[in-house]
Amino acid sequence: MDQSSIVETVIDDAEINKSASSKWHRWTMLLPACFLVLAVITVSTYHFKSVSADDGEQSAGQRSGPPPATVALATATKIQMAPHTVLPGTVVSVRDAVIAAETSGKILNIAQVGELVEAGASIAQIDATDAEQLVAQREAELARLESLLTYHTDYYKRVEAANNKLGVSEIGIAELKSNRDTAKADVARAEAALRTAEKALERTSITAPFPGSVVTQSIQQGEYAQVGSSVARLVDTVNLEVSAQVPAALVQPLAPGTMLEVTGMGKTFLAPLRTIVPVGDEVSRTMELRVVLTDSGLLVGSPVRVSLPSAQAKEVVAIPRDAVILRTSAQYVYVVEEGVASRRDVELGYAQGDMVEVVGNVSLGDQVVIRGGERLRDGQAVVPDDLMSVSGDLAATVER
Repeated sequence: MDQSSIVETVIDDAEINKSASSKWHRWTMLLPACFLVLAVITVSTYHFKSVSADDGEQSAGQRSGPPPATVALATATKIQMAPHTVLPGTVVSVRDAVIAAETSGKILNIAQVGELVEAGASIAQIDATDAEQLVAQREAELARLESLLTYHTDYYKRVEAANNKLGVSEIGIAELKSNRDTAKADVARAEAALRTAEKALERTSITAPFPGSVVTQSIQQGEYAQVGSSVARLVDTVNLEVSAQVPAALVQPLAPGTMLEVTGMGKTFLAPLRTIVPVGDEVSRTMELRVVLTDSGLLVGSPVRVSLPSAQAKEVVAIPRDAVILRTSAQYVYVVEEGVASRRDVELGYAQGDMVEVVGNVSLGDQVVIRGGERLRDGQAVVPDDLMSVSGDLAATVER
């Protein structure tokens, strides 16, 4: 091979190497761009799948919703209610007496403070020695006079039956009759004296005029009681009433038998008005009312509050208090329609017993949730619990 051929071969090899190097350089520049595109495609695909999965789960959740909640229901009803004024009152006993001694003598024994006694039971015993002796004297005197009466009566009858055959003058017969009548009067007087002595003996035992509790002792064992002196205070702890002073302006709507709301010792209940004392206090311009308590569990002297209507009653839509859910920013109830609970914001009006007036989107006959509403959500399905639900009888009871 000549020199020119060798030179051409070398030139051709150089051009080939240069071309290969140029191609490798281009591929080296394109490779990062390819990796970048591939990464973008991968991330986009993963994000799309995640969003699709989340959308699917959210749609499934919206389709299923929370499980139905078990609740108790009550029916909104219309009852008569009126604005009320709350006044203080005191529990008093129908029978509260200071028992006094009816005869004089030394106290042998006396019931203890707090002791419960029945009607007719002994509260205190006075020494009866003198009274017993007096009874014995009166009995002896009566026996003597009865014997004398028998003598004069028989003598007069014999003389009268003899038709004056005994030679007794008319004056003598009149005297015999007078002796008989005098003896009869003496016997009557002796019988009265005996009854007085027996009564004095009976009074040595001081008994309870009614069942109750001994709350104070005014005299101690061994002390001398005078006639009329206080022995003990007895209070009937069963038959109770509430005494309250009412402004004369509030008396007009009231009548005996009106049911009034009484609150005391953490309890609220309805009790009937027995009477309004028809004489007012000249200074306070108030009148006393008495409310009858039956099985209230309150104690004599307990403070209570009496709620009185201050205006004429009107018909309102009312629901049980337990149906109202109170929050800082709102107060609302849940109304159930076709098995779904709907939240309704309300305003509260008058209250009476367990019922409260509601002003808002609650109508007569609506079913409201009274148990289980604290965790409900608007639009949640519910299942009524018939055993826990309250009928309209509650409202009827309150209205009465």
